[in-house]
Amino acid sequence: MKSLIFIKMSSQNTNKTQKLFYSLRLYLSAIIFVLFIFASETTAQKNAKLLEKKLSNTIDSLYEADKVPGIVVGIWTPEFTYKKAVGKADLKTGAERKFDDKIRIGSITKTFVATVILQLADEGKLGLDDPLSKYYPEVPNSQNITIRQILDMTSGLVDYLDDPLANQSFFYQRKNTFTPDDFLQVVIDRKPYFDPGTGWRYSNGNYNILGMMIEKITGNKIEDEINNRIIKPLGLINTSYPLTSEMEGQFSHGYMKDTITGETTDVTVIDPSITWAAGCMISDLDDLKIYGEALAKGTMVSKKMQGERLKFVNTGVRDFLKYGLGIFSLGGFIGHNGGITGYNTTMGYHPELNAMIIVSVNEFGLQGGVSDKIFTVIADLIYPDKKFFK
Repeated sequence: MKSLIFIKMSSQNTNKTQKLFYSLRLYLSAIIFVLFIFASETTAQKNAKLLEKKLSNTIDSLYEADKVPGIVVGIWTPEFTYKKAVGKADLKTGAERKFDDKIRIGSITKTFVATVILQLADEGKLGLDDPLSKYYPEVPNSQNITIRQILDMTSGLVDYLDDPLANQSFFYQRKNTFTPDDFLQVVIDRKPYFDPGTGWRYSNGNYNILGMMIEKITGNKIEDEINNRIIKPLGLINTSYPLTSEMEGQFSHGYMKDTITGETTDVTVIDPSITWAAGCMISDLDDLKIYGEALAKGTMVSKKMQGERLKFVNTGVRDFLKYGLGIFSLGGFIGHNGGITGYNTTMGYHPELNAMIIVSVNEFGLQGGVSDKIFTVIADLIYPDKKFFK
């Protein structure tokens, strides 16, 4: 009996020991797991801080090297958010650039116009392969030019800024006023760059026509259509289609540098009729982040129409730059850039990385701008293994 009792007691002790060991193992595993997570989070935080420091140093270096009045950068990824403003918003007063300064966004306006056109196509009010002659038969060869070709810059229609008066007004006589019909006449009078569908060339003339189409089809002003279809639904509080040459509220001044003397001139004021549907809109980086994601993800149009929008064609400019229906792919970043006298902006969202990068520089002139360059440097710094721009 004693032996049996001993054996029984030994079994009980063994079970208790095994349970205790199992519990201890679970406890230690939990501690190790927590420590692993903590270490991973700490490493991620350290990596993010290191990357932010590199970004800050790089932007500061670009600011000094390019000698522009100011730069604002916004980066949003699943891993981190980064915002930086450097330089001056007003060289006269010395006011510093702020992240939420309003800016003129130039040709990013084209993405708004294209979105309204695609919405009208969704509603059956136009077809992407309709001939231009259906709307403006006075344009030479319009029966062979489609709405799709106007949207993706393969129409061959000329840029109205090729006209000396329009070009002079864009850079210098910025309070001159024009009508969309004035610019349509430039397109009518000038020889096309190429036969429709046989090449690619960026042309503001295309988007002047699309703006006119929106007004003809809807019976409403283009600013009302953009406001009611895009700005209000997305809750964009600092985005507008201006009707006057002055900017209101908190904004960054825009500058142009003389290519010969190097003198910098304040060119903030420009009449919106000079760029109209091709580039007159105003926004800020927070609004552009909201809008840029909606643009790239296709939340403002049907899935079918977004598929049409993202049918990119080769531009022949660089292998990594392709153009869709009022939208570009810059090394896989989907969005657009904008250059208008005094302001240069590049906005791109990478769907696979869920990453948005926006760069604003408050200088643009005859020599062009540097926002695209800064954008590509930043993207390569964040994702060194991707080689977006090869």
